[in-house]
Amino acid sequence: MGRIQRVTTALIAVALLAAACSDDRATDFVISQPPQTGISVSGNGRISVAPDIALLTLGVEATAPTVAAARAGAAAAMKAVRTSLDANAIRSDDIKTLAFNIRPQYHYRRDERPEITGYTVSNRIAVKVRELDAVSEVLDDAAEAGGDAVRIDGIAFTVDEPKRYEDDAREAAVKDARKRAEQLAALAGVRLGKALSISESGTSIPFAERGAERMMLQAADAPPTPISPGETEIALSVFVVYAIE
Repeated sequence: MGRIQRVTTALIAVALLAAACSDDRATDFVISQPPQTGISVSGNGRISVAPDIALLTLGVEATAPTVAAARAGAAAAMKAVRTSLDANAIRSDDIKTLAFNIRPQYHYRRDERPEITGYTVSNRIAVKVRELDAVSEVLDDAAEAGGDAVRIDGIAFTVDEPKRYEDDAREAAVKDARKRAEQLAALAGVRLGKALSISESGTSIPFAERGAERMMLQAADAPPTPISPGETEIALSVFVVYAIE
């Protein structure tokens, strides 16, 4: 029996004895048990995996003297981009609109009110490309189709189903936590007991990104845009409390 259990048992015995010796009046007893102590550690598990999808952020932008003209220009450019995506077998459910904006353009003169000189319409979409070998062609075709109105806001590489790798990351995190706890126990001169509690934080899946800023792609007669997916990581953390024996 551990020290904490012996102390608790003694307190209960004293309380029961006191109750037996008291009069018939009702008596309330509150027994406080010392909080459970132990060794608390965190463990981290990281699994490097090869990305299997690319996430593209594409957009078009058109400026004209009127809203109608700017909207028409942006709509035509986006229609051309979407047609190129269809030609590259991008599924409709892998295309999502992120933002649509209409902004006035101002001309500023000193000591005068700003004058609206035109309007800019922008339309941004997110595109999931499931065949990494096709990413370069998808980008180049979209740029050619949309012309000068096209904007490429970024590329990210990740995995489509991270749960397939979570078990390995979780196992690595628990082993890491156990190793840390064993070292702490050895340094403190105590024996490490069983795990009393364990909790898990959310899975982290960093994107391997390329081009946070807008990229300018080559002209239609230029070589294909080179794309390198690299690797990404599935990271998971656990928090474990171990008993001290």
